[in-house]
Amino acid sequence: MPVRSLKLTKKMLFALSGLLLLIPETSVAQLSESDSIALSKVITDFKESIAQKDSIRFHGLFFSESVDFTGIMSKKTEWSIKKDYPDFQGIAVSNHKRFIRDICKTPKKQEEKFYNTSLSSDGTIGAISFDYAFFSGGKMIQWGNEKWNLARDGEKWLITDVVYSIHFPDIEAFPFK
Repeated sequence: MPVRSLKLTKKMLFALSGLLLLIPETSVAQLSESDSIALSKVITDFKESIAQKDSIRFHGLFFSESVDFTGIMSKKTEWSIKKDYPDFQGIAVSNHKRFIRDICKTPKKQEEKFYNTSLSSDGTIGAISFDYAFFSGGKMIQWGNEKWNLARDGEKWLITDVVYSIHFPDIEAFPFK
């Protein structure tokens, strides 16, 4: 009997490791399968609405009329700007409407790539965190770490706030692959 149990455990570990290979950059903590799918859809919709410059789809991802986007520059990136602008504070405060409006205004292709994604939820509130790289016209313009808080509204998950770090790739090397 113990041998059979050991074989079952090995099979289960093999199956789980195979599943992990399918999503190598995502970790999931305290998450039901339905929440995992729904939160992953928020990520997909976010990325696709940027790439397709779809402001209507983008606006539908947010909890309220104006959701804050707060970016904090790394010290190295901040100092690269302070050389020319000594009073610069290294903080970028915006909201989801301004963010997508700026994306839609530029003729250049826009893309945000996600790395090391982590999802968590208790079924009522959730969080998504990841490392990111943002590209404009095919060129990386910044990278960092980003975190979203979310709230469930019926069957839909909505972003309540966004906070992210900002690193310029010409000042600090991009560490994610």
